[in-house]
Amino acid sequence: MYKLLVSDLDGTLLNAEHRLGDDTREVLLALIERGIGVILASGRHVRDIRSFSRLLGGRIGLISSNGAAVHDPRGRLTDTHPVDPSCLQFLLRDPLFDGVHTSVYRADDWLVDTPEPRLLRYHQASGFAYRVLDFAAMGDEPVLKVFYYHEDVAHLRTLETEILERHAEQLTTTYALPVVLEVMARGVSKGAALARIAARLGIQPEEIIAFGDGRNDLEMLSYAGRSLLMANADPWLKAALPDVERIASNAEEAVAHYLAARLL
Repeated sequence: MYKLLVSDLDGTLLNAEHRLGDDTREVLLALIERGIGVILASGRHVRDIRSFSRLLGGRIGLISSNGAAVHDPRGRLTDTHPVDPSCLQFLLRDPLFDGVHTSVYRADDWLVDTPEPRLLRYHQASGFAYRVLDFAAMGDEPVLKVFYYHEDVAHLRTLETEILERHAEQLTTTYALPVVLEVMARGVSKGAALARIAARLGIQPEEIIAFGDGRNDLEMLSYAGRSLLMANADPWLKAALPDVERIASNAEEAVAHYLAARLL
């Protein structure tokens, strides 16, 4: 029997409307009652993920901002890895990023310097929203993640190369979506956060089952003893994990149906 279940949200656990389906909620609550730990792991901000946690009784762990922050089932912050402040001048103000929409996640808020309503469609269920602020007025509060939204995927690849050429010792990059380039402190990932949680709980990788669909799930799926890929997973991730079992899509609540058949 698995001791820990960890799942991505968008494209995996959430349905096509970015909401927690009834079947999914019912199955997860049943697993929690049987003593299986549940962790939601997402690139989303922790304030955003908590809206889904509350639907599950608030008894689950949270890996947020791609692993830059971790909260235990009691809501306590147990792990945080902010971006090196010396990198922020470049990430937020360099002309290289002109014309690309930039967002910042701090511990308690989401900041943008210009509105981008298209980003809000992913957060309708939680109501979490950005605040518009001149980045020059941010102050020195730690930054968990910087991310760039642009429809030209090739341009994002160019930006990623430039970021890593300048700050490879301090930063790491990933993609939650093909059009969203995400930047965190070096070594930050969902997988690294999961490994630290497992070590604290005394759980071995083979006692963990994980589900994901995006590039930012690679390390998490590689760490867990049992991993499942969604049918709608990013082709890049499918190529990176060719031997990982596929299940149906998030629109079909495939995670819930797989867990109900195997664990309930």
